[in-house]
Amino acid sequence: MQLKNLKIKIAIYSPNWIGDAVMALPFIQELKIQNPNALLYVVCKNWVSGVYKNHSAINHIIPIRSYNLRGFKNTIKTGLKLRSEKFDLFFTLTDSFRSALILKLSGAKIRIGYNGQMRSYFLTSAIQKPVEMIHRSRAFLNLLGSEKSVLKLPRIYLSSSEKEWAKKEMKTLELDKPIAILPFSVGEGRTLPNDVIKGWIKKTNKNYIVFGSKNDFEKGKKLISYCGNTLMKSICGKYSLRESIALIDLCNYTLATDSGMGHISAALGVATVSFFGKGNTKVTTPFGQKTQIIKHCNPCLGKLCKKEDKEISCIKKISQKNVENAVTKLIEQ
Repeated sequence: MQLKNLKIKIAIYSPNWIGDAVMALPFIQELKIQNPNALLYVVCKNWVSGVYKNHSAINHIIPIRSYNLRGFKNTIKTGLKLRSEKFDLFFTLTDSFRSALILKLSGAKIRIGYNGQMRSYFLTSAIQKPVEMIHRSRAFLNLLGSEKSVLKLPRIYLSSSEKEWAKKEMKTLELDKPIAILPFSVGEGRTLPNDVIKGWIKKTNKNYIVFGSKNDFEKGKKLISYCGNTLMKSICGKYSLRESIALIDLCNYTLATDSGMGHISAALGVATVSFFGKGNTKVTTPFGQKTQIIKHCNPCLGKLCKKEDKEISCIKKISQKNVENAVTKLIEQ
């Protein structure tokens, strides 16, 4: 939708997960290109707001706490509160009933999103979802009629002060260009096994830094203990999302499971090898300047494994050499 000469207010209701928020960035970037004079607002859960901070296409971020979306009454209050913004156009990038209701209550003149879950009443334009399986970024772009255009890579922006802080913090951690390990995921069956990671980093003098949330704190400690590597440090739960982003930006390269932070690393332009077990690469592959996907079985099925898909590796057989070769190809790009 192009309203190039109008200085209108356009809002985007963001996806609720970090990886999906990163995959929404090409949509936001394209929306700004189509409407350069518009003011773009991102309405999002507070925990994903860090993905959007400092982005050149975004004018304002409206973070919402989970409490303000808990229950019908709070949802109505949140939607009505947005009326003061007087949005001209409002997109929802989630498929929930709640998001469509909030769009309706906001009073936005034009409300666009996918149909389903009885949302059509709340939207002025309820679009049919693509029948074929496409990448999530392209599914978002479909709302603009741009799903077949050249996909612009997602961009995450750091301020100069954030970059300076990260440099000082790396010195405090006594790390220099470490390798980022992002082994944990909220998705069931996507966390990389400790024994596999140990095999990838054995007999090396490289520095490793393990990222994760507060919920991953104990997992990080167990990983460090299991690997017995004094050059590996876990910072799970120690830093905010923005601080973690700034630290990942200084890493030599990243080994990531299918996770939101893997998408962050790729969007930063850090060489990122992503290991996909249960995730669908056609839908959620991280996009970046230097990315590679290694598909594998997870968990290992042992003797029950039929090994019918030649593109899928046995998680137990992905060697240190396999990983190093993948990283070398990315760094040399």
